[in-house]
Amino acid sequence: MKTMISTTHLIAVGVIAGAFAVGFFSGPALAGEPQADTTRFEFKFDFKPDELTSTPMAKKMLVRLEHKVRAYCGDNQKMSLAQRELVRACVNRTMSNSIAKFGSATVAEAYKSRAEG
Repeated sequence: MKTMISTTHLIAVGVIAGAFAVGFFSGPALAGEPQADTTRFEFKFDFKPDELTSTPMAKKMLVRLEHKVRAYCGDNQKMSLAQRELVRACVNRTMSNSIAKFGSATVAEAYKSRAEG
């Protein structure tokens, strides 16, 4: 018995697999000024330096960053549980790598406290 797969399903699988591969093989997102290396995954994220020093401001900045990362990873569409796991892994990896790029203990602590609950 043959199972028919629609073109829409094939396109969705291709887009998700491509986004995952790009995110996995290209490295972390950069926060702030992009570097000259355009082969790495980068997205523009504007922030103010004082957001890196104040815990309340760092938490607000993290909310903005997470929305941008979730949009990049494809968290705004209907998907299967397996696809949802891929998106969750992409979000977690990209957020962790982005937080490390800030180089701010305040931001790292705010992110850690968000992850803990």
